[in-house]
Amino acid sequence: MGQEVIRKSDRKPIRLYLWGFVVCSLSFVAYVFLGFLVVMRFAMPHRNISLENNPGKHGVEYRNVRFPARSSRVQVAAWYAQNPNPKAALVLVHGKDSSRSHEQRSRNAEFVAALFHRGFTVLALDLRGHGESTPSHFSFGIEEQKDVLGGYDFLVQKGYKPTQIGLHGVSMGAASVIFAASNEPNVKAIVADAGYADFGRLLSKEWPRRTGLPRLTIPSVRWASWVLYTYDPWTIRPIEALANVHASALFIHGENDKLIPTSDSIEMHAKLPGSKLWIQPKAAHAAGFPQDPNTYTQVVADFFDQHLQRN
Repeated sequence: MGQEVIRKSDRKPIRLYLWGFVVCSLSFVAYVFLGFLVVMRFAMPHRNISLENNPGKHGVEYRNVRFPARSSRVQVAAWYAQNPNPKAALVLVHGKDSSRSHEQRSRNAEFVAALFHRGFTVLALDLRGHGESTPSHFSFGIEEQKDVLGGYDFLVQKGYKPTQIGLHGVSMGAASVIFAASNEPNVKAIVADAGYADFGRLLSKEWPRRTGLPRLTIPSVRWASWVLYTYDPWTIRPIEALANVHASALFIHGENDKLIPTSDSIEMHAKLPGSKLWIQPKAAHAAGFPQDPNTYTQVVADFFDQHLQRN
């Protein structure tokens, strides 16, 4: 038998299949590469810090301190305003892309002073990757909770009892506080202001507006997040961590919050028996104190007065 000869007409389907395979392979590589680019672009915090914007401008003596995050090499920078006659101590935690000087629309130093004058020692920290703390990427509360617990440990080392220490967080700081309280049963009282209940749900909703990309890119970004940082942002659900929170809790949310729905705090309040809820009239996202400094301070201070042991 003679050698079979492949006609030109028979080669066309083979070439089409080959080109199809190449195009699909390149498209897949580009899809994966896009996921890594997005993660690397959006996972790094902005450092906003104004050292001149500090509690000293409001008549409060304070120190710049550093301490280790719990179970981590991260060094956390903070203001430590030690009240000479403290009735309790508070850890203040800012949100995404903010800092101890930039939270509350850059009026956090004033908030620190207001709480100090109500009799509290105040520790206002910079989360990892923010302010003057150790560089890091976002984990939207998962790793940041270690910074909060480092602040808690710092106050314990200063002689405060667990029953005298409260945690206050705003936005991503609120999620960090919830996660911290879920892993530290000795935390007695927390305030979560403008927190998200389910970060994945929020992220999916905001994805096209925040990134300019279609939702079909989300699976690639989720995979890249896991490869680079070993976590999936779409699985971050503070509302589920509430099952392990034994602290008294106050959920605060601005009535006019356009970033995180007010319903998230309502949902978490319903999930945690015995918790309290305050929907602050007219307040925007992470602007509770500047919206109404006196009322905001009174609500927060009265809550901690009620649930923390006096010195």
